[in-house]
Parts: sequence; C-alpha cells; structure tokens
Amino acid sequence: MKVLLTLRFNAQQLDWLRAVSPELEIVQKSVKEDWDRMDTGAFFDGDEQVLYCFMPPRDLSVCPKLRWVQLHSAGTNHLTDHPILQSGIPITTSSGIHAVPIGEFAITMMLALARRVPRMVRTQDGGAWPKERWRTFLGAEMRGKTLGVVGYGSIGREVARIAKQGFAMRVLAMTRSGDKADRGYAEPGVGDPEGKLPDAWFTPGQLRDLLAQSDFVLIALPLTQATRQLIGEAELRAIKPTAFIVNIARGEIMDQAALVRALKENWIAGAGLDVFAQEPLPSDSELWKLENALIAPHVSSATPHYDDRAVALFAENLRRFLRGDELLNRMDAERGY
Repeated sequence: MKVLLTLRFNAQQLDWLRAVSPELEIVQKSVKEDWDRMDTGAFFDGDEQVLYCFMPPRDLSVCPKLRWVQLHSAGTNHLTDHPILQSGIPITTSSGIHAVPIGEFAITMMLALARRVPRMVRTQDGGAWPKERWRTFLGAEMRGKTLGVVGYGSIGREVARIAKQGFAMRVLAMTRSGDKADRGYAEPGVGDPEGKLPDAWFTPGQLRDLLAQSDFVLIALPLTQATRQLIGEAELRAIKPTAFIVNIARGEIMDQAALVRALKENWIAGAGLDVFAQEPLPSDSELWKLENALIAPHVSSATPHYDDRAVALFAENLRRFLRGDELLNRMDAERGY
C-alpha cells in the first residue's frame, strides 16, 4: 500500500510510520517551506492509496487509487469548494494534536493580557519606568474568575483543564452538537475527553449569555459557514468591559472591524489574537498599535513537538485503516469539519 507524504518529516518520523506495517510503502515528496497550500498533483505517480498533506490535488484524475486523505491541519476551511469534498474519499484531520501547544499559548495570552504585559513591553522599549507604575500596571488575577470556552473541542478542553486545575476558574462551555464527550483523538492525560470540567453548558443560541458571564473568553471553534462572523458587535458588547477575549481559531470567526472599535472604545479590556481575517496582518491595521491588543503571527502551535504528534496520530490512523476500523477525526463535509 503506497502512502504519499507531502510535508517534511524527518528520518526518525518516517521510520515510525514504516514500523506500522511492512505492507506500507512510505514515500515523501515534500512541498517547499511555507508552500503548504500548493496543489500537490505533480507529486503523484497514480498508484498512491493514502495521502498525507495540507492541500490535496484539485485534479483527482492524477490519483485514481486514492482511498484516504489525512490532513496536517485540524482546520478544513481551506478545502472549501475543493473537488475532494464531493469525491467520497474519506478525509481525516489532525485535530487533537494541538491541544497542548495551543492550550498553553492561550493561557499565556490570558495571563499576559491580565497582567498588562503588552504595556510593559512598550515601556521597556522606551527605556524608563512610568512615574505611577503601580497604577499603570495594575493587573487582574485569573484565580477564581470565569472562563467561557466558545468551541469545546480538544484545545478548549485543555485550556479548561489548566484553568480549572491551575487557577480554580469556573468554566463555561459552548458546543454545537451538545455532546459533552470528545469523540476525536486525544493524548493521554490531556484535556477533558469526558466533559466533566464545565460548570455550565451552552448552545450556540445561548452564546451571548456565556459571553456576559465570562471574565476570559476563548474562541476555539472551527471556521464554517455557521461560525463565520459569529462574534460581531452585539456579541462584543455583551462581554464585560473588564473581560478579555483570546482567538486561536480563525480570524474570520470575528468581525475584525467591530473588534477594533471594541478595543479602542473599551467595550472590553483586551484581546489576544493569533489569527486574523487577512494574514499576514496588513501593516496599516490599527491592531498593531493598540495597547490592549496582543498580536501573534499565527504561531500558537509552533513547538518542536508538532510533527511528532502529527506522526503519532497518523500512525494510529494507519493501523486502523489497515484493520478496517473507524478512522479518528473523520471530516463531515456537510458539517464543515
């Protein structure tokens, strides 16, 4: 069974995949760095049965034997209008491998915003302490506060675990399906697979209620037609003026113009953003200059362990595929993730 990889795994990671079964022929033809969105059609010989990639080929005639695609990403919004969604070929995502790095990153942003770290960095650049430093850097504490998780998937569950166990926070969770259990891939000891941590559960129709009760809001749901612009002016005005919002999901989930107004006019206390409607964030965006905004260039998952986790998940799915078992993280094309 020929398996084509278009990412950039190292020799040890390739050996881990080859160790799954002697039936597998593992072939790697890597896209160039930062070219993950390129069409991979030229890499095919025609006998590949499994593909590991970020972007499948649009011309599926180059891969007539393809039986399954494993994505390198948790998100699938880049496949909108891609022919593979109508092909019937199973697609699985890497959901679950981001829980630890992005979960820790989200907590980092919350702490930084609460303790006025962006303001401290700007003061450091100036080379002098402000005269009223206690008032200037008066911060909030996370302990005992309320965390609202909009999208209680693997990342949201890990943030909830850290918040609950580390800061004794109250956790509010919103899910689309209402299913408290996480049916996808989860590393042992990570997150909240059974859904035991939230103090209260919310539906999308109750979103503003969740926002109004939260001191920290985490946006952690997939981008779909239903979630695009989900957080607009009305939702931002529902948030407490002392509360912070962190988005590690997709920029298009929020109305970015409304967010800028919310930050400038202090509807909310601050925002931590790793994703934007347009990436890279244009140099003329007002978000760069706002003291209550913490900006990151879509790097929340960037740690040395990303590919190890990706390979571990892929290896497990390969074993399942060879046995004919159900694959982890299978995408529902109608649902959009």
